[in-house]
Amino acid sequence: MASIAARTPLRCLAALAAACTAVATFAAEPPIVVKKRTRAGQEVLVRGFAEFDVQCRLKHVQSIVVVRAPTGGSVETRPGDVVIGPNWVGAGHCQGTTLPGVQVFYVPAPGFAGTDRFALDVGYSAGRTVRADVEVEVR
Repeated sequence: MASIAARTPLRCLAALAAACTAVATFAAEPPIVVKKRTRAGQEVLVRGFAEFDVQCRLKHVQSIVVVRAPTGGSVETRPGDVVIGPNWVGAGHCQGTTLPGVQVFYVPAPGFAGTDRFALDVGYSAGRTVRADVEVEVR
């Protein structure tokens, strides 16, 4: 790869990088899968979201859109601190860093017990969206 780059004019590399970025932006992202448990009548934090840069600084607070609503409760979003987890894309050296972001909560309806499911679209910078499929067991 290095020998190809050394013989390729910079303007061609820039065009190639832009094309690759455009393709990556439109590639299908696998969904984030989240499973949680809570007791009847008790809300649960599903997950926090905050996009960060390579220096572990806040890059973007995501937009959250409920695309499939739960049937046994509701979804609430609130601003709040988010801790970068080990399974986040690019987390590596940023794991454990706390950033301001958005938190997603599931609130079971009064009297509901069972398994509830819903889906969220999480908007990232540059127009990228990732689906989050959530399952909450309410006991």
